[in-house]
Amino acid sequence: MVLPICLTHPVTTLTVSSKLVVPQVKLSESAYSTWLVLLKETGRICTAECNCCVGVQATCKHIAALLFAVAEVVEEGRNASCTSQPKAWGLPPKKRMKEALHQPQFAENIKVVAMKEDVMHQELDNSRPYRSNFDPRLHCHRARRNINDFDLDWLASITNGNCGLLAYTKREPNELQSTPNISEVDRYEEVVSCDFPLTVAEALQDLSDIQLMEISTHQQQVIIRETKQQAKSNLWKKHRVGRITASVAGDCAAAVRNGTIHGHSQVARVMGYYGSASSSALQWGKSQEKVAVKQYTAYHRLKCKNSNTKCEDTGLWISTKFPYIAASPDAIVTCRYCGEGLLEVKNPYTQRRSTITEYVTQKGSCLVSENGTNHLNRRHPYFAQVQLQLWVSGKKWCDFVVRTIAKVNNLHVERILLDDQYMENILPKIHTFFHKGIVSEFASGRVKDIVINNSVQKTMKSMLEKLDAPARTIKEANFPCGICNDECEESPHDEDKNSIGCDSCDRWFHYFCVGIHGEEPFLRRRKSSWKCNTCSSKLKACKRTRQV
Repeated sequence: MVLPICLTHPVTTLTVSSKLVVPQVKLSESAYSTWLVLLKETGRICTAECNCCVGVQATCKHIAALLFAVAEVVEEGRNASCTSQPKAWGLPPKKRMKEALHQPQFAENIKVVAMKEDVMHQELDNSRPYRSNFDPRLHCHRARRNINDFDLDWLASITNGNCGLLAYTKREPNELQSTPNISEVDRYEEVVSCDFPLTVAEALQDLSDIQLMEISTHQQQVIIRETKQQAKSNLWKKHRVGRITASVAGDCAAAVRNGTIHGHSQVARVMGYYGSASSSALQWGKSQEKVAVKQYTAYHRLKCKNSNTKCEDTGLWISTKFPYIAASPDAIVTCRYCGEGLLEVKNPYTQRRSTITEYVTQKGSCLVSENGTNHLNRRHPYFAQVQLQLWVSGKKWCDFVVRTIAKVNNLHVERILLDDQYMENILPKIHTFFHKGIVSEFASGRVKDIVINNSVQKTMKSMLEKLDAPARTIKEANFPCGICNDECEESPHDEDKNSIGCDSCDRWFHYFCVGIHGEEPFLRRRKSSWKCNTCSSKLKACKRTRQV
């Protein structure tokens, strides 16, 4: 049931409100409070609101019900005031209707109480005091005053101009009086939304490049919170497509020469045409990342004298200035003395057993040595990755960590600050790569066709080689490592490739993948059992449940 209540506005608008919109599902709940503002001349709806869950958007069915009720009242002519309606003024209450009415009687049967004296002959100066004639004011204030002698502006301000007494007075318009302006309300009204920002594909499908350039800080924080699992999050993968992330920013900038893009591999990489990368180096880095973070935390606490250092997971940071640039740091570091910064961890795979001193001298190392000090090479893509992470997140510093599994000298920690000059040189190249490479690829799909054709040709070539190759003798199958996924040979020629099998799940693992150095006492025993970390944790959990 909807009962509209009309309130006239002193300017050009009409406010209609109702507090009797009954919920459709649960009738026992309190009614919704709904209101809307109309223009008197045209009847156009300026704004509306309801206190239901979707009422702030002015699209709920309760507002529609109120509009239908207003239209019905006007069509039936029930919008007139009670004084304008016939037989509607001075009616007795319905409950006392029967008691108030009586049967008609003749005049001779009606008893009339006689008055003591005629009212017309009463003296005007009656000495008897009446309560209605009492005036508590002083004699100087009892003089009659004209209506214009009162402060009518003050009366209008406290009644918002709705006092009936003001209609019978002539006053000059007050320029300082505040009147509602619907255009200003629409301009400054803002609804905070937790919707995710547009992906690059969605923005280009809508042909709205302007919307792509707009992302609020609230949306940025929502994405960071929802993508803390990073590679395990589908939302993280979705919003990386079409965005130049910090891990590929150095390679994308290097592909831009003289304002043009050379090659298509980096465009395909940003667009995700190669799929999720899976290699031994990536598997090794993922498996050793948590161990490296723990070792770095202990190192930082020792350096800052137990400053309660914490490393928290973080998600995808999208730039609010250029939303096609994003970064995914490994962790957020919080320290009492250093403040808040970033953490980027690298676990080299090919030189995993080397010390930091040996790793610096190797070809392809990200570290260089100058004057006896090891630091990150400014020409390496890792330097561009760290700089872009600092620029997108707005943090002051980033600790770059390189860790190996050597027994000594296996950790390199370097604090890197934001280099403004470096960012001024690399950002124009990133903008060129996005507009000439990514935007054109969304419009044409040329690189996607090239990648698909190359993949089909490669698959056909491998199938023909298998058909043309002579029959080979079947070899004994090797087992893949449970961590790095490389094959565990039965009789390896190199000691680094020794492996051990789990007695519970029958999986095999390299010594260096599970932290075995080959000199442990249980390896020398004839009868000894060994279980991997997964099976050991399951066994401990079963024992706890049995004890309970």
